Amino acid sequence: MMAMDAFECLGLPRSLNLAEETVREAYRLASKNHQADEPGFSRLNEAYRVIMSPAARLMHWLELAGLSGDRRGVVAGELLDWFGEVGTVIQETDQLLRKKEQCQSQLARALMESSLQRGREKIEQCQEDLRIVEVSKLSAFAAIESGVINAENAWICARDLSFLEKWQQQLRERYGKFFS
Repeated sequence: MMAMDAFECLGLPRSLNLAEETVREAYRLASKNHQADEPGFSRLNEAYRVIMSPAARLMHWLELAGLSGDRRGVVAGELLDWFGEVGTVIQETDQLLRKKEQCQSQLARALMESSLQRGREKIEQCQEDLRIVEVSKLSAFAAIESGVINAENAWICARDLSFLEKWQQQLRERYGKFFS
């Protein structure tokens, strides 16, 4: 559990619905008052990391509101199908990237290009699909703030967002390897 109020540290209202640009600007302004080697700067960086992640922001907000819950959980419900889908795309991508690494000639690389393109397209589609799921989870923020969604379901939403963020990061990493 974090000992600071990340919202306060960045001079932001304690709200779940914060635009990325608003958070970036608050960080930029707050960082002007700190040197990179002082403890306040590392607190500021940690606050920025927390607020920029919707999952971490929600967990932090819930903790600040005194609504304790379990940060860790299993993939359940609607995300269980996505767990299998993302796992398959990652597995197929890893196999494709291994084949790419084994190509030693220009001809071999050229022959793989259509497979690599399909792999990139699969990742892009999976990322887009996950973004749609993420947006649906983020749409619950107003109901969580107003208390319409109870703490238990808010923590489930936070864990779901955490899984989605992790999967998106894994997909971004693989996607970048297509171009290296």
